[in-house]
Parts: sequence; C-alpha cells; structure tokens
Amino acid sequence: MSQPDYKLIFKYLVMGSLGVIILNVFFSLLPDFWSNMFIGKTNLNLSLTFQDIMWVFFLLGMMHIFRLKKEIEQLESYKKNDYLPQEFEVIIDDHVLTQIIKKSKLDSNDKMGILPYMILQIGLQFRTNHSIALTSDFLSKQLELFLHTVELRYNKLKYLIWLIPSLGFMGTVYGIGLAVSRLGGGSLDDPELLTNMASSLGIAFNPTLLALVLSVILQFFTQHLEAKEENLINDYGKYILDNLINKIIERA
Repeated sequence: MSQPDYKLIFKYLVMGSLGVIILNVFFSLLPDFWSNMFIGKTNLNLSLTFQDIMWVFFLLGMMHIFRLKKEIEQLESYKKNDYLPQEFEVIIDDHVLTQIIKKSKLDSNDKMGILPYMILQIGLQFRTNHSIALTSDFLSKQLELFLHTVELRYNKLKYLIWLIPSLGFMGTVYGIGLAVSRLGGGSLDDPELLTNMASSLGIAFNPTLLALVLSVILQFFTQHLEAKEENLINDYGKYILDNLINKIIERA
C-alpha cells in the first residue's frame, strides 16, 4: 500500500492558501455584491469565510487535475513506441516474442508505463502456458485491474466535488441562522429590521451558489480526464489483442 506524499500535500496546501490570498485581494476590489459572492466579505481582513475554505479545496482540486493531466500525457506517450509489429502479415514466433519482451521490459517499471507492462506480462504469460485462450483471459483480467485503478485515482477529486457543495450548504445555513437571530435584537415595528434581514438572507445563499459553480467545474475536468484515461487503457488492450495475441503462434 503506497504511503501518502506529505511533502506534496504540504506544497498543495501552501499553494492553495496563497491562491486564496490572491483571490481575496482581487475580489475585494470589486463591488460589494461580487465580493460578497466570491469571498463572503467586502474588504480585506483576517476573518475566514466559507468561501475561503471552498476556494482552498477548489484550488487543491485544480492542482490535482493538472497533475493527472500530465500523467495521462505520459501514459499516452507510450503509444509512439513500436513495441509490437503492426504489419498484417507478421507472425510472432519465439524469436520475435523474445525481442518484444526485451523491448517492453525497458519501460515496464515506469510509473505510467502501463502499455509496456501489459505487453511484458502477456509475453511472459504465454511463455508459461503456451495457450492463446488463457493468455486472452489474462489480458481481460489485466484490463479490469487497470480500469479499476483508474477509478481509484479519481476518488480524491470525487470527494472534493462532494465536499465543496456541502461546505456551501453549511455556509448558507450559518448565514440564515445569523439573519434570523437579528429578529431577537430589534423591534418588529422597525422597517429597517426586515430590510436588513432580507439583505442578509440574500447574502446567505452566496456560498451555495459559488459551491455549485466550483463543483461543476471540477466535475467537468474530472469526467473528461477519467474518460480519456479509460479509453487509453481500452485502446492498449485492443492494440495488444490485434498485434500480439492474434499473431502469436501456439505450439501444437
């Protein structure tokens, strides 16, 4: 079981906090409506709002998305390596299979070297059982394993997509509670009391609106990257099936 990278987590938290400070400076320069919407205050102060917390998690999510995007680019780069003969007339005998195993082994230990790893394991599996049927079944199990791994890689983002709206709802409930509490601090005959309460209630819904927008953005990138990575894994399975398993010679 891999250990969490605490240095990376600390780096993300620092960068996220700095990003929130920059956003506070920027949005505080806007009219009060927009500053209340995006940062929950109208001027720079040390108070921490629900919007600040949501921005931290949103920026953490975007940094994680950027990291996943880089890893997918690395995963995709292995398509350029001709591990397998793609000519239709080529037949893979023991000699050709040995060359394929040697070539794929060079990149099989790379973090994103899924394609060479799968080719290496398929080659070694066939060397062991000399059965195309068993080797095909082994490929199917490999694909299931890697597709499940892809799903696990996006669990953190999916948690953030759930967490941010939850924080937004908390902020709204908190704001409504503050607005209602003002009823006990004034007279119901005071016309300004209801006006101020209505204004406070309007501001109270800002965290929920912002949370929904931020979560939709994260959801868009998450689904796009996850689908792209799953398609790559499936393409690699088809590539191995077409250019290795279907061309290999089974001993009588």
